[in-house]
Amino acid sequence: MLSKKTRFILLLILIPVIYCGFMASASAFTTTQESGVYSIATEETVEPITPTAKTISTRGKNVYNWSALDQALGSFVPGEVNGLTFILSKDGQILYEKALGNQSIDSFLPIASSSKVPSAVVILTLVQEGLLDLDKPISTYLQGHINWPSDKASITIRMLLNHTSGLQSYPFCLNRRRETLKECAQEIANAPLEFTPGTKFAYGGGSFQVAGYVAEVVSDKSWNDLFHERLAAPLGLEKFTYSGGTLGSDTNPRIAGGASSTAYDYIKILQMILSNRNYNPEVFVLSPEIIKMMSTSQIAGLPIVSSPAEDYLLPGYSFGFWISDPSIHPASNGPELSNPGALGCTPWVDFDLDYSAVLLIRANTSKGMDIWDTIRPIIIRELTVTK
Repeated sequence: MLSKKTRFILLLILIPVIYCGFMASASAFTTTQESGVYSIATEETVEPITPTAKTISTRGKNVYNWSALDQALGSFVPGEVNGLTFILSKDGQILYEKALGNQSIDSFLPIASSSKVPSAVVILTLVQEGLLDLDKPISTYLQGHINWPSDKASITIRMLLNHTSGLQSYPFCLNRRRETLKECAQEIANAPLEFTPGTKFAYGGGSFQVAGYVAEVVSDKSWNDLFHERLAAPLGLEKFTYSGGTLGSDTNPRIAGGASSTAYDYIKILQMILSNRNYNPEVFVLSPEIIKMMSTSQIAGLPIVSSPAEDYLLPGYSFGFWISDPSIHPASNGPELSNPGALGCTPWVDFDLDYSAVLLIRANTSKGMDIWDTIRPIIIRELTVTK
């Protein structure tokens, strides 16, 4: 019998494995089994990037003593991972950045399921503007675009972005680079439901794919154009993409798991979320009301069909974010939200201590979580001791 931790790793890994399993480019990935845990090695792409000064500042770096963090991160390279990139930000300023091993501070890598939060943010901007209603049946928006079956008539955007829709969790169309997002959405619509919509939680990628297509329909834009307009341009993202990385596709972007990014780009997204809790007009993307909703679990009380997070004490889920059990950050009141991916990318935010961090590695979920668990108490201790 597999442990909960092993099931977590296998489930999160399943998305990029399905993506790449039948692709001509699948040779870029190799899978090995070590101690019952699958690891995925990817071909590194390193491209230079200059952070936007307005969004990311390095003022205040020397206020803190990060020697313990240096030592902790260094203990993983090269013994546990070949390289890593790590950025820590607080109050809109970068407090710490580090690149070790075969990665640079500008490394640009696939982030697998860490794609979910940026994708959800884009779709929630449409909700914020009234183009979408979270609780209105998506069939309302899809009439005349695809054939939406009657057994799925009650499915809403809220269900899609919280894995409670009952749609196929891992459809094979996610893997087809030459297919369109519309065609993939139709294939998912045609597949049998896994459970009655809204009654259970089952983590996967199919529902996000349909949500991405609904966003294309109501905006009359391709996903890539919509992402650029709604998130990349406002935040000055330089490299984040759903179509230019190892997992990416131009016509059938993997909404839940196909993006690639630098740590610099991802930290800007997390900074925006923290900053806009109280509305910051300089980096406005989402309202405080939307962000508050994102920090509140949407699956409380629902039976769990498949949750990869049980053994990592991440019991809540909300629009791409896992919500940590308070016991794993005892010196912070939280909430602590994270979006780990199967390739080891581990982004998180702490609303109480007002900091965000991104770990970018080329390994697996287990390594990312191990590093996070090691450095979290060091970060919290330094932030709470140094005023």
